Amino acid sequence: MSENSTPEIPTGRPPSEDTEFYLAWGRESLKANLKFANEVLRQLVTLNASLLGGSIVFIEEALIGNLFRWLAIAGFLLALVFSFLGMMPYEGSVSLRKPDEIRMHKSRALAQKRFCLWTAGYLMAMAFGIVIAGMVLK
Repeated sequence: MSENSTPEIPTGRPPSEDTEFYLAWGRESLKANLKFANEVLRQLVTLNASLLGGSIVFIEEALIGNLFRWLAIAGFLLALVFSFLGMMPYEGSVSLRKPDEIRMHKSRALAQKRFCLWTAGYLMAMAFGIVIAGMVLK
C-alpha cells in the first residue's frame, strides 16, 4: 500500500436465507421455552398425583415393606409439590419499558421453573427406585 492510497472499506452482504431462518428459529425457541416448561410441569402434576394416589392405595406393605412404601409415598408427594410450585406463575416486578429487566425477569422465571422441573423429575425417579429396591429386597 502506498502512502497516498486509502484503505479498502469492507462491504457487507445480506444474510442468507438459512441464516435468517435459524436466527428466527432461535428467537422463537427462546420465547417458547417458558411455555414448554409450564406444559411439562402441568403434566408432571397430573402424573405425580396419579402415582401418589396409586402408591397409597395399591402398594401394600407385603409387597415392598412399610419403610419403602412410606419413602416412595414421600418421594411422589415431594415431586408433586415441586411440580405444582413450578407450575405457578413466577412473581417478580419488572418495568415493561426496560428490555434488560424484561430479559432478566424471563431468565429468572425459566431458571426457577427448570429447577422445579428437574427436582420433581429426580424425586419421581427416586421414588420409582425406592419401589423397585423394596420389591427386590423383600
